[in-house]
Amino acid sequence: MNNKKTYLGVVLAIAGALMWGIQGPVSEFLYQDRHFSTEWLMGIKMLVSGILILFFVRLVQHQPVFTIWKRQNWLPLICYAVLGLTGVQYFFLLTVRASNPATATIMQSLGTVMIVILTAIVYRQLPSRPEAIAVAVAMVGTWLLVTKGDLTSLAISPKAFELGLLVALAGALQTMLPVKLIQRNNTLVVIGWAMLIGGLIFSCIHPMWVNPPHLSVGVVLGVGFIVIFGTMLAFICFVSSLHYVSPTTAGLLDTFEPLSATLLTVWFFHTSFNLAEIIGGILILSTVFILAIPAHKQSSI
Repeated sequence: MNNKKTYLGVVLAIAGALMWGIQGPVSEFLYQDRHFSTEWLMGIKMLVSGILILFFVRLVQHQPVFTIWKRQNWLPLICYAVLGLTGVQYFFLLTVRASNPATATIMQSLGTVMIVILTAIVYRQLPSRPEAIAVAVAMVGTWLLVTKGDLTSLAISPKAFELGLLVALAGALQTMLPVKLIQRNNTLVVIGWAMLIGGLIFSCIHPMWVNPPHLSVGVVLGVGFIVIFGTMLAFICFVSSLHYVSPTTAGLLDTFEPLSATLLTVWFFHTSFNLAEIIGGILILSTVFILAIPAHKQSSI
């Protein structure tokens, strides 16, 4: 029985990672129209996903969704919604637009290293040996990815590189900010309300009825995939997997995100990567495994 639950957890974690990873190439497809607005997409995808997630919690899990709005929760929830969940999705889409889905997804993986750096700064303590190794490996990998091994020039635009670092920072904040919220509340309730807050913000920035994109069949299917699969189901699958496998295992399986994004980018958009970029991407992804070693040993003990 335990094996079946473990397999279910693995399948859910991989499914969530794949759906998020595929979101990148689908976004790249939508961005073939230069006038397609990232802000419009953010508004609709987060607003609809937040509403659907909260309906899922209420109607399927039969859990309350409004009890989270207590005095001690509202400020952390808004900070998590704006700086973490909304930030990582917005900067991810901007990085896709400025570079390509594979680069955006790999740069997002630097979030684990950002957590190490932020923890060291906030708590004023030196990182452990595995953490220091992970930071060094990530820096080398990032250098190879953004320069293609050429010291004299960037292989991606400075704007794309800066946005990629913002994706990583927002990814770290997305992990660090909601810790106490999740301890006190249903995880999907936290994510649902954070999505809804982000969606309302971007709906004010670019209302859905103002200058909408030309809704061809391809655009409708692409937006529908991002809303249902790339956002809502991706989060539900990943969070649900934590009931059956450890966060370490789920984090390791999260490497399917850049794998799916890279394969589809190469396949559909004929984007090429040289050896230096491939090695750089592998080094960045390897930091997840390096940082997982101490956690695995501790859980074994």
